Amino acid sequence: MSDVVSRKESRRVTAPATVVFDVARARADFPALDQRIGKHPLVYLDNAATALKPQSVIDAVASVYGQDCANIHRGVHTLSQRATQRYEDARDKARRFLNAPSIEETIFVRGTTEGINLVAQCYARPRLREGDEILITELEHHSNIVPWQLVTKVTGAKLVVAPVNDAGEVTEEAFASKLSPRTKVVSFAHVSNALGTILPAKRLVQLAKEVGAVVCIDGAQAAPHAPVDVQKLGCDFYAFSGHKVYGPTG
Repeated sequence: MSDVVSRKESRRVTAPATVVFDVARARADFPALDQRIGKHPLVYLDNAATALKPQSVIDAVASVYGQDCANIHRGVHTLSQRATQRYEDARDKARRFLNAPSIEETIFVRGTTEGINLVAQCYARPRLREGDEILITELEHHSNIVPWQLVTKVTGAKLVVAPVNDAGEVTEEAFASKLSPRTKVVSFAHVSNALGTILPAKRLVQLAKEVGAVVCIDGAQAAPHAPVDVQKLGCDFYAFSGHKVYGPTG
C-alpha cells in the first residue's frame, strides 16, 4: 500500500507559484501618489492622457538641469558635449523601444499630435493631388482626423473613413473595402483611445501596401501597454507620446 501511495505522490505536479503584484512597491516609485486627496490616498486613473512620472525620471531630468544644462549640437565645451550625448542616448533608447531601423529615422516631437501633423503637412501634403484618397477609421482621435482634413482642403484629396462595427472593431473586410488604387495615405490608431479596441495593425498595413499606400500609425495608446516593433508592423511612420510612457513632457 505504501508503494502505491508513493507512486501516486511522485506523479503530483506542483502548481507554479502565483505572482503577486506588489501595489505598495509600485506606488512608491511615483512621488505624486504619496499624497491624500481629502481623506483618501490618491488613485490616479488618467494615464491615458498623461502618465505620472516615476522617481527615476524625475531624477534624470533634475540631473540634466543641474549638471548638463547646455545647448545640444552647438558647442564644444564640456556641458554641451555631455548634453548632446544624453540627448542622442535618449534617441537610441527610443529607437530600441520601437525596434526602429536607425536613429536617423527616430525623430523627437512634443507628442503624437505633432508627429501626425508633421507627416500630414511635411510628407503627405506636397505629394497628394486632386482625386487622391486618405484612409482613416471611425476610431480615430481628433489628432488623426483634423490634420488630414486640413490637407484635403489644400490638395483636393478626399478623406475616406473605414467604418466600425457594433463591437467597436474595424474589420479587415471593412478596411479593405475602402482601399483603392487612389489610396495614397493610410493613417489609423493602433489602439483606440476611446474604446481600447486593438486594431490588427500588421494586417491593415499589409492591405494598405497592396495598393501602394504609405502608412502612418497613431501609437499613443499602444506604446504604453504592449511591445511595439515597427519593423514587424511594416509601417512607414509610427508616432507616440513619451509623456504617456512615464517620460517627461516637452
